[in-house]
Amino acid sequence: MNYLPILHRGHKGALTLDSSSAAREQIGCLADLYRQDPEGVGDMLIKIADLKDLAECERNLGGLGLAEPVRDEIVGELLGDIGGAEVHLDHRENHQALMQTRDLAHQALDIAEVAHQRADELEVRTALARRAREERRKAPRPVFVTRLR
Repeated sequence: MNYLPILHRGHKGALTLDSSSAAREQIGCLADLYRQDPEGVGDMLIKIADLKDLAECERNLGGLGLAEPVRDEIVGELLGDIGGAEVHLDHRENHQALMQTRDLAHQALDIAEVAHQRADELEVRTALARRAREERRKAPRPVFVTRLR
């Protein structure tokens, strides 16, 4: 099974990088871990959610407190317990790994090409809108003359 992200072209040329196959594997591992220790894993997930809320409150109060580093540490431990988030390529299948890597590189080039095209398009649209605004500003305004009796 391929755990590398897959590039999809969506509606109106929008690009999506899909990592769901790796996420499925991790969720499966999390479910196995939960089956072994439901209270421990459940408590850990609740603590992560609580610390996320606390970290947001600390950020809103103007700074970084202790909640975010603690949450990141717990998330790191949980990721380690379910096998981590790294994609290891099987060294016995070098050719397949090479092909996956090349495919990922081509997908990255496709993303860059579409991004450049979109940036060029936005640049042209911005220039046209700016020119139209300037033309409206320069357009003579009608003057109404009334006769005095």
